[in-house]
Amino acid sequence: EMQLRTALVAPKELPDRGRRSGASHNNLGTINGCYIPCLLNILGAPLFLFVGFSVGMMGWTGALALFCFCELIAYLTITSFSALVTNGRMRGGGAYFMISRSLGPAFGGSSGLLFWITYCLNVTFNTRSFTDVVFQTFFEPAWPGSATFTNELAFSSATLFFLFLVAFKGAAAFARVNSRIFLGLVVALAAAIGSVWLQRTAKTIVPDLGALPYIPADAGMGGLAAEYRPWAWDAPCTARAGGGATWCLVNGTGRYGMRHTMLPSPVRSGQCDVHPHSTRGTLCDLPKVFAFVFPAVVGMMEGANLSGDLADPGHSIPRGTLGAVSTAFICYVLLILGQAGTVDRGALQFDLSAMQHLCVSPMFVVLGVATACLSTALGSMFGSARIMQAIARDRILPLAPFAHGALRGDEPRRALCLTWALAQCGLFIGGIDAVAPVLTNFFLVTYALTNLAAAVLELCQLPNFRPAWRVYSWHLSLAGVGLTLFAMLFLNPVFTAVTLVLALTLSLYIGASGAARGWPSVSQAIAFLLARAALATLDEQPADAKYWRPAIVLLLPAPQPPPHADGVAQAAAVPPPPGASPVNAARFDASPALLHLVHLMSASGLVICG
Repeated sequence: EMQLRTALVAPKELPDRGRRSGASHNNLGTINGCYIPCLLNILGAPLFLFVGFSVGMMGWTGALALFCFCELIAYLTITSFSALVTNGRMRGGGAYFMISRSLGPAFGGSSGLLFWITYCLNVTFNTRSFTDVVFQTFFEPAWPGSATFTNELAFSSATLFFLFLVAFKGAAAFARVNSRIFLGLVVALAAAIGSVWLQRTAKTIVPDLGALPYIPADAGMGGLAAEYRPWAWDAPCTARAGGGATWCLVNGTGRYGMRHTMLPSPVRSGQCDVHPHSTRGTLCDLPKVFAFVFPAVVGMMEGANLSGDLADPGHSIPRGTLGAVSTAFICYVLLILGQAGTVDRGALQFDLSAMQHLCVSPMFVVLGVATACLSTALGSMFGSARIMQAIARDRILPLAPFAHGALRGDEPRRALCLTWALAQCGLFIGGIDAVAPVLTNFFLVTYALTNLAAAVLELCQLPNFRPAWRVYSWHLSLAGVGLTLFAMLFLNPVFTAVTLVLALTLSLYIGASGAARGWPSVSQAIAFLLARAALATLDEQPADAKYWRPAIVLLLPAPQPPPHADGVAQAAAVPPPPGASPVNAARFDASPALLHLVHLMSASGLVICG
């Protein structure tokens, strides 16, 4: 009885290859190992740049609807992977570990490799964004080809190498640096939200809308100023203190407040053009605004990626991730409603720096964007190395050298070097913004497979799927799959097709390579359910001689196992006949000739040996 119970609740674990004997284990807690890394990855640059832009184009009702939709996908995915991480022992690898142990190595390996690539290039994007913030604030901007571009590349490379050194040091250094970055982000966020809601005097935030870099030449905004005013639902626009025309009095209704920014009002803007720095002006409709907004919710799996460094992953990951996503959502709502009731709509539509201009000090927003980019780059580098280490240890891809872990903390330093090298190559290549939508789809594929894994395990009614986290159901998981696929198609159908083809190709390669032979897979549970359903259907149908098939019961004598060399009895097994199922390693104590004869007699029927 005890052996049966153990088999039910403790599924077979694959060996942890590459972990050094005697290697210590990091013991990060819920706050420093999950909540802070997740929150820092979610509260990125979009918080300061694109929240007001979404309000200007879609109205605060549309912006809230977009963020609620994105957060719904996040919450559904969190419920799914919370069920997975609390069902047994969680090792390192995050989403890769969950998917590979549920859906099998083909799906897990393909999504894990795409997830790793996404995180590596995410390091490049955020390092470059941090450099842009520093140079635009303290130096003259430079375009590629100028001498300053070389300086920007050097600065980005130095920043990336510093992040590499922090991650190379280990989880303790990562947690310390992250805590300091988090403190800077909290200060910047408090200043930004406080500036939006608490300032009681009006001020000009854009002296001339026509001079903004992304505004179309024929927009007719030349000479119009945009202002910040104290929060209101509906209030009259006062004349500008220094004189001159304002957007509210000329293009608006003469009144401002949430009542006047409620409904969508998309306009043409260079921010929505295909080519950057364009002033041609493309209509910023719902799909384009959604593409700006959705990256604001990715990053929720950062805590799961650090599963191997947490003292108690089953406790920390669900609670830390839910806390981080909920905190970020509250911040987004406060900024949406605050800017909707205070800032002229023209500034929200055309000026991505409106938040910086209305803040009590522009340096607070600079601090927020810089810390957000640094934290996201550091978290992506730290987490991606652990994903690569987990993939390498399972030997499903020829990546064995990167399975090695340090003696202290099992740090994936070889995998970290590979991550740093790929991110550095991205800096050298430059111009990789065009593949950003594909990378977003890589995130979404992982979210979809995580939801699918939880749904399939629940639908299969497996005895060993008994997670401690009870706030989930297969209905919610399947809803997460559907919404995630819808978001992928809505963002860009072409990039969705490219992503799915890449994932399918990698899955087929892993399956055909034979490296995953012997892995546990949910396909066995699905086959059992289908077989049981087919037998139940067959039993309900009336028998008809036209469709009769032979069914032979072969009674065999009890096996007489010969003694093994070590004195333990071992059953003498004869391979099953052709067509027989080797389920549960069935053994036949009979001659091969007898079994072959019975198989010929049954033709396409059924043989039951007992």
